[in-house]
Amino acid sequence: MQFNVPQFIDVEDKILGPLTLKQFLLFLGGGVVILFLWYLLKIWMVIIIALPLMLFLVATVFVKINGRPFFSFLTSWISFVFNPKVYIWKRKK
Repeated sequence: MQFNVPQFIDVEDKILGPLTLKQFLLFLGGGVVILFLWYLLKIWMVIIIALPLMLFLVATVFVKINGRPFFSFLTSWISFVFNPKVYIWKRKK
């Protein structure tokens, strides 16, 4: 008896054009935040806050660094910066 083995198990499924579910939810969440800002703040404040937020979301979704998604790279970098680094050298006899 033969079974089909999935070939690309590390590739996420695309649900909406070129976007995966995680990417779509990031865009949706960013859009909701910008919509709240639109109703709460003046237009010049919305532009000042929304432009960097939109650039960050686009970079998070589409940019890859060394073949890794930007979000994965960013979480690894934050972990490296904030976790303690203790290097102990033990001499072997």
